[in-house]
Amino acid sequence: MPQVPTDFDKPAETDEEIFLECAARLRIAEEAESTNRLLAIEDLEFADGQQWPDDLYNMRKVQRRPALTINHTGTLVRRVVNNMKEQRPRIKVHPVGDGVQIDDARVANGLVRHVEARSTASVAYDTAGESAVRIGWGYFRILGEYVDEISFEQELRIKPVRNTLTGYIDPASEMPDGSDMEWFIFSDSMSRQEFKRRYPNEDLADWKMGAAGDSHRYWLTKTRIRIAEYYRIKKTKDTLLKLSDGRASRTILKSDYRKHEQAFALAGLQVVQERPTERRQVQWFRVNGVTVVDRRDLPGRYIPVVRVEGNVLDLNGDVRRKGMIRDLKDPARMFNYWETAKTEKLALYSKAPWVAAEGQLDGHPEWDDANQKPYSVLKYKIVMGNDGITPLPLPPPQRQPAIEVEQGFAEASQSAGRNLMMVAGMPHEPGQDTAGTVVSGVALRRRQALSDVSHLQYYDNQTLAIAQCGRILLDLFPHYYSEERMQRIIGDDGVPEMVKLNQKTEPSPGVIEIKNNMGVGKYDVVMDTGPGYETKRIEAAENFLDLLKTPMGEPVVKVASDVVMRNFDFPGAQDVADRLMPATPEGMKKAMEGLPKQAQGIVQAMQQQLQQAQQTIQQLQLEIKYKMNVEGLRQEGETKRTLLETHTKVHDTDTRAATALQEVHIREQGGIARTEITAAGKLLDTHAKGAHAREAAELQASAERAEKSNGAK
Repeated sequence: MPQVPTDFDKPAETDEEIFLECAARLRIAEEAESTNRLLAIEDLEFADGQQWPDDLYNMRKVQRRPALTINHTGTLVRRVVNNMKEQRPRIKVHPVGDGVQIDDARVANGLVRHVEARSTASVAYDTAGESAVRIGWGYFRILGEYVDEISFEQELRIKPVRNTLTGYIDPASEMPDGSDMEWFIFSDSMSRQEFKRRYPNEDLADWKMGAAGDSHRYWLTKTRIRIAEYYRIKKTKDTLLKLSDGRASRTILKSDYRKHEQAFALAGLQVVQERPTERRQVQWFRVNGVTVVDRRDLPGRYIPVVRVEGNVLDLNGDVRRKGMIRDLKDPARMFNYWETAKTEKLALYSKAPWVAAEGQLDGHPEWDDANQKPYSVLKYKIVMGNDGITPLPLPPPQRQPAIEVEQGFAEASQSAGRNLMMVAGMPHEPGQDTAGTVVSGVALRRRQALSDVSHLQYYDNQTLAIAQCGRILLDLFPHYYSEERMQRIIGDDGVPEMVKLNQKTEPSPGVIEIKNNMGVGKYDVVMDTGPGYETKRIEAAENFLDLLKTPMGEPVVKVASDVVMRNFDFPGAQDVADRLMPATPEGMKKAMEGLPKQAQGIVQAMQQQLQQAQQTIQQLQLEIKYKMNVEGLRQEGETKRTLLETHTKVHDTDTRAATALQEVHIREQGGIARTEITAAGKLLDTHAKGAHAREAAELQASAERAEKSNGAK
């Protein structure tokens, strides 16, 4: 193999120079990371259960003494990792200028979520985040690939890096997300058949270089070949020009300006300002054991690899990285030791020996293990002793007192457990409470918040990494989604939608606009943290249920019934929401956007016919109401006249009845009883007729009012 250089006066160009540059840079990374890699391997083995020092474990194994491992470390790591998974940050794209529209930003957001969905990006994010929690750093990457074998369209994919130690990053990179790296190397493997199919003229030579955790002896097999992928950024000096026609301006590199100088002149654009700059070109190489077998220039300005960082300390230039396992080792070893010692003591409780006189156990071998095995009968010989006067039989064998576990063992074990939880950043866990102590729910939530704050650096660094992933995706969208095509995007609610990218429209003659253009505009990436959409949707459903019980519930249902229904999680809820959506103007507008143009035309025609029918109905209703008002006035006049005549008749009848009663009282009482009875009978009859007339008048008036009311309706 050619000699590896130690410095570079100029960028490598030939395959041999690039191979040597890659090998030299891997050695640089190996020297810078050697200590961190060795400690990372120890951390991973410790979390996997190898928590006893090798010499002590081997000695106890020879002595057949227990060496217990109560692996709290792995459990505590999973708690932090699972908490990060529950509140995984989400990418949000905001427009910041250069001609970008709000709708373009909506499409860009949906395209980011599409890439994440097709990549199952959560696996990449979580794998890198878990590695940062365990050993102090992790990686994931972004790759471009063709949609299928018969398509020229390409898609982006976010891929996990399962073994962090197969990556070698530029040691000069200081940003937690690695956005400032100048080069990166991955070691990988490929089947020998695939290698020969792609590179038939290249030798099957393994890439043999590697550091701790990536040793080539684990890769050499009969079916696979070990290779390396080398990313670098090539910088070329250039000049940035500012062009203007007096009304608008734009910037362009001088190397690109020369290619279209005449066209810019015809457009009236002239150079008004310039300054020196650099052109960044991302390059990728695939290397075997002897040479470069593949190479290409990649679009974008970032190396498509993202780092998730854990705890970092720069001590006199020595960069030390670690996760949460490193500091848990000693408390975990203490806990294991004291639990083992206590267990060992308790295990000897049933092995207390027997004490017997010489000769009592002869011929009874069961006594040899009577302190370890249960026997239903233990026989012994009676041996006579002599007290100096008369021979007496000696007492039967007697068991020694059982071994007791000292109180210090339990206290030491509890102390080690508390130390372990404190170092893990969880000192106020419910299990640490005094027995019988009642703790409120508010206190428990505050404890959880304290635990989260203790590990916030991991979550924060994962957020930075995912934000960098969003910037890389936005940087690559103009190159991978530059043609007019139908593309799936995904909304905040997870509902997919098909849109046409780079759609050319002509709003007016001679004016061409491109809708959903991913090649123009500037975007910014912000992160949406906290509970995910599903959690928020469940909370929204609960809040809607409470809202419907208030006076505001009725207007909310009238204007947003479909929104309320979509937040419920039961079979058929989405179907009901789809049926309710066209009932409101906003819902109808949204439903129309998802229909083909022909269907939209049919619906619009039907809406116009419906509006015309509604206008006709309103005119007829007005005419009917006018006629009913006129008829009501006429009927009201007749009713008043009838009531007046009826009241007059009643008044006359009452007057006559009163006069007749007066005449009866004036007459002498003697001999006129029959006349009074007759007059009283007539009076009663007269009052009855008057009451009957009044009742008839009231019934007639009520009937007329009811008829009038029905006519108005």
